[in-house]
Amino acid sequence: MSTADVPAKEKNGGHGNLTFYIIVSIVAAIVMALVLPRWAMLFDIGGQVFLRLLQMVVVPLVMASVMSGILGLGDVRKLGKPGLHAVLYYFSTTVLAVATGLLVVNVLSPGKNMDPTFVEEHQKEGAKEVSKAHKSMDHAGDTFQWGKRESVATTLSATSELELSSSQRNLLSITLECIGSNITTPAKVVAKWSSDGEKFEAVQWLDKDGKPDGKEFAAGKEPDVYTRKVELPAESTHIRLDFSAQQGGVYSQVSAEITPGSPTIADVLKNLILMLFTGNLLESMVSINLLPLIVFSIVFAGMLTTMGERSQTIANFILAINDALMSFILLLMKFAPIGIFCLVAARFGKAQVEGKFLELIRIQSMYIGTVIGGLAIHALITIPVILWVFTKRNPYVFMMQMSQAILTAFSTASSTATLPVTMECAESQAGISKRSTEFVLPLGATINMDGTALYEAAAAIFIAQSLGSAFELTLAKQVVIAVSATLAAIGAAGIPEAGLVTMLIVLNAVGLPIELIGLIIPVDWLLDRFRTAVNNFGDAAGAAIVDRSFESPD
Repeated sequence: MSTADVPAKEKNGGHGNLTFYIIVSIVAAIVMALVLPRWAMLFDIGGQVFLRLLQMVVVPLVMASVMSGILGLGDVRKLGKPGLHAVLYYFSTTVLAVATGLLVVNVLSPGKNMDPTFVEEHQKEGAKEVSKAHKSMDHAGDTFQWGKRESVATTLSATSELELSSSQRNLLSITLECIGSNITTPAKVVAKWSSDGEKFEAVQWLDKDGKPDGKEFAAGKEPDVYTRKVELPAESTHIRLDFSAQQGGVYSQVSAEITPGSPTIADVLKNLILMLFTGNLLESMVSINLLPLIVFSIVFAGMLTTMGERSQTIANFILAINDALMSFILLLMKFAPIGIFCLVAARFGKAQVEGKFLELIRIQSMYIGTVIGGLAIHALITIPVILWVFTKRNPYVFMMQMSQAILTAFSTASSTATLPVTMECAESQAGISKRSTEFVLPLGATINMDGTALYEAAAAIFIAQSLGSAFELTLAKQVVIAVSATLAAIGAAGIPEAGLVTMLIVLNAVGLPIELIGLIIPVDWLLDRFRTAVNNFGDAAGAAIVDRSFESPD
């Protein structure tokens, strides 16, 4: 038995009963959601209160704990070796998770022989989610519109040009509104782009399978609203539309909007670099962007270690705040079974009412089983082997010690909200030193996303398989998916709708129709809980491994 297990047993007290109560509350909540879904939804307010209490303490706890950890080291330079080991662990386990996801999805092939009608229906639903992801990016759309209404005998021929505010990958959405019957010649528009404002080139439209479909967008002869979207080249700075109104009918008009297109790996990595620094510390606190808060806390506490006696009052204040917050978490955990019951009952009940939960699981059973199987391999084999090799701890005893945090992560589907519980369990039950929990766990909750990376790689292959022969899934494309999923999972910190946005990155990297994200959205809320639990366990194992690299206190 490892000596690290001793403190956990001494401090365990009633924690074993609490874990049992949490398990019972989750099972009871799921049963109630299936039997009485509308009643289960009424518990949402209790779940939201519990979730908000957890989120309320995250920011002060992260800042106080990271500062306490640095102050405990006595010299910020001692953080170099543990910091390097933490980053290497995060990157290595993410790569292994992606490899596991690719292996499982290729062996089980959950996307093969899917009903084309099912795929097409969900592709339409996916278009709404894509729009939601685009809007979540920090860019405003540019809109220009022709509102001229022409008589039956008149043909409008108009050209309008828009200069983009910056050179970036953009999505051009064009809408043709055609009014009146007896239309003889449909309205049409040719979109052109330029990188210098002088030489323009027509945009190539693509059909639903991603194949070239001409350089002209023409409406039909029936009165209706026709819409198409196309991603513009990254170097485009000017957009021009050549519009010809319909002949016959009453009138036609065109409108267009420029919004951010599918994000790329470069966008995510740029975001990660910028997220290390904040222009407004309070704004980062409000939006719970932990990465810049961690950077600030490290720098500020490191500065305090150089000031000697002058900083002692502030240092004591920080340590006292940290201890008080941990006591608050211990108090909050006494109500965890009730809060977790409310969270799970409300979410599963909503799924049962809105989407025929059991029927949806039956239809998507192969895909759900594939993702959960991959996550199980990573959580029950890969991470335990790594943990045992580097610490010689029994990984399954360690998993039981972290069970409260893992179950809370499953219930909240948020690594950030679960962070207070994770830190308390790691220190008081798993016997990990405060030096490691106070630095490794906040950082891990921000950038260590093993479960997310595995899920995104498996989901991308599943979507490619659902297209059958319409999409050639080569080895090279699978490698691109693996690299994209790894980098996207690591670099997604601080992105709104991060899971959705990074999934679009992976699909876009290999040319898969991003609207097919609709195939996985209906069950994403369920799988999100499993991958969050895996992320949480991976963070805790990382803290145990990195703990050994801290220098022994004098």
